[in-house]
Amino acid sequence: MLAINMKMHLTKDEIEEFENYIYNKKVIVLPEYPYIPFFQRGDYLLGSQDISRFKDGAYTGEISAKCLKSFNCKYVMVGHSERKYNFNEDLSILRDKLKNVLDEDMIPIYCVDRNQDDIKNDHEFKNIEIQLEAIPDFVKYIIIVFEPSYIIGNTDMTPDIDEISKSITKIKEWLIERNINHSILYGGGVSKKNVDDLLSIKGVDGTIICSSAFEKSEFDYIYDKCVENKS
Repeated sequence: MLAINMKMHLTKDEIEEFENYIYNKKVIVLPEYPYIPFFQRGDYLLGSQDISRFKDGAYTGEISAKCLKSFNCKYVMVGHSERKYNFNEDLSILRDKLKNVLDEDMIPIYCVDRNQDDIKNDHEFKNIEIQLEAIPDFVKYIIIVFEPSYIIGNTDMTPDIDEISKSITKIKEWLIERNINHSILYGGGVSKKNVDDLLSIKGVDGTIICSSAFEKSEFDYIYDKCVENKS
């Protein structure tokens, strides 16, 4: 499984070129809101980078679950570390967003992060559990993204495979204990230099990428490895 978080990097013309390139690729693509209508025809699956915590109403600049569903969005990302840290999204907000996604029968891509303070203070697993507790009890299937936030956007930093493996194991145990069907993706600094090691981690079902998606050689290598990992 491979997901592409496009963040806010490309212009309209670049988006059209990129859509043509991934047209026949089995990926989940998460474009910016204005570009969602450009992704309506290919083999890819469409999602959104975010969603409002409100169902509908007078909330200028927000986007509802119903709106996303009407554009054939199947997936919605919730809780990316950049949303938590830059926009102060707490667990209450994340619970509301997850519920809105599920109420429209879309699939949440829920991000669980780990920062360096967690590691230094040995709070890693407790913080992971706190984030997982935002998942509504009625969820049938969820995609979890584990993202060490200090590695995001840094393909030069080498992910610690052992630490990632421990975190993935903890997440998987938590989900299995609650009988929640799930997939787990790794996100943060994924490149063709480390994707083989990352996909070899027990419990990792794929990756989510951003900058690597915009470099053809990087994307092609990572895509092929994710396809192999699925088979």
